[in-house]
Amino acid sequence: MKIPGGWLALRRSFAIRDYRLFTIGNLTSNVGLWAQRVALGWLTWELTHSTAWLGGIAVAESLPTFVLGLIAGTVVDRANYLKLLRTTQALSLAYSLLMTALVLAGWINIWLLLFLVLIRGSLGAFNRPSRMTVIFALVGRDLLTTAVTVNSIVFNISRFIGPAVGGWIIVAAGIGWAYAAAAAMFAVFTLVLALIKTEFAEPPARAASTLAADAVAGLRYMVTHPGIGVMMGVLVVVAFLVKPLTDLLPGFVGEVFARGPDGLAALMSAHGAGAMAAAAYLASRGRGIQGLTRVNLCGIALASVAALAFAVISAFWMALVLVAVIGFAFILQNVSNQTLLQAAADPSMRGRVISNYGLVNQGVPAIGALVIGGIAEHTGLNGPVAVGAVLCIGAWAWAWRLRHRLADNLEVEKEHHRTTFASGQEREAPT
Repeated sequence: MKIPGGWLALRRSFAIRDYRLFTIGNLTSNVGLWAQRVALGWLTWELTHSTAWLGGIAVAESLPTFVLGLIAGTVVDRANYLKLLRTTQALSLAYSLLMTALVLAGWINIWLLLFLVLIRGSLGAFNRPSRMTVIFALVGRDLLTTAVTVNSIVFNISRFIGPAVGGWIIVAAGIGWAYAAAAAMFAVFTLVLALIKTEFAEPPARAASTLAADAVAGLRYMVTHPGIGVMMGVLVVVAFLVKPLTDLLPGFVGEVFARGPDGLAALMSAHGAGAMAAAAYLASRGRGIQGLTRVNLCGIALASVAALAFAVISAFWMALVLVAVIGFAFILQNVSNQTLLQAAADPSMRGRVISNYGLVNQGVPAIGALVIGGIAEHTGLNGPVAVGAVLCIGAWAWAWRLRHRLADNLEVEKEHHRTTFASGQEREAPT
């Protein structure tokens, strides 16, 4: 029986020993990360019983991404990808062990916690782009779409399992042991990274320049690239106008649909079901990078139209269907964005491109939610969300006219790569 191309690509990906190990370690580490987030939130509440402090700690965790995002990408481009990831992961393990000791000993206080969370957020700013560049190096261009899809599946699985694991351990043994469990999971990934045999080449020598100058050069490269510049511009619009809908769902549940926590849980489950369906579709697609520009733009159109419909309906069952469609569309866009940006970027700029993508994809929706939520205080949620969706449809229409030019500049094959390979790897070097 002939195996469909997408599933064959999945099998080929997991035939690569180092990628197989990486995925197992990445899943374990992400479960630990989500368990640790639950522990952090509950520890903050126990120390302060203040909603303001809950928000403050959340800001402290994400603030380093805004401050260090450009610099982190530059450091990734200057470094050996695997060595940098090993270093940041080992430091993340050390952080969790320190938190375990401080909590179990009763030596933690809110100001020390604030300082340590800033440190943890700073590590994350360097860890995330280095993870993505390592994935590219392990599987190569031909299998990149499959690998990014698997990474999305890993993220969605861990965001469900991790909080449950963390909550159960907190109830059964206490916050300190939840941090200990997270540290154990981080230790697994740290060990996995030490076992990877792929030899990552050191970055080529470059003229002396400052980190700031290299960061600016990265921004200039993205803006002037005929494919990446347009793609990032459209991403900013989508991230600001449509992606905040996920953060605003609690308001819709209470204000529009007159339901409680069970309604929110149902909507979030529908969103997750749509995301997993999109991941399954992309994994089975079997065309590699070719056609991903069209997939990306279709995802934008689908999300925008579904968000517009969501803003004008009042039946809860229709809301469930539309949120599932939005979850599906977001994964289409996220996976295709990550794949196209990595594939199109010059190897010397890849870290900066991916770091800036993360900065936009994670930070801009929070700003959009703040703006749309503020307007909604005076107008209600439906109007601002509908207007945002209409504007996003306009941005999509502009990008759709450029789709052939975008595909030519984002889906082209390149031959240069910074990675060399150890003997015995079960694949050809990517081209």
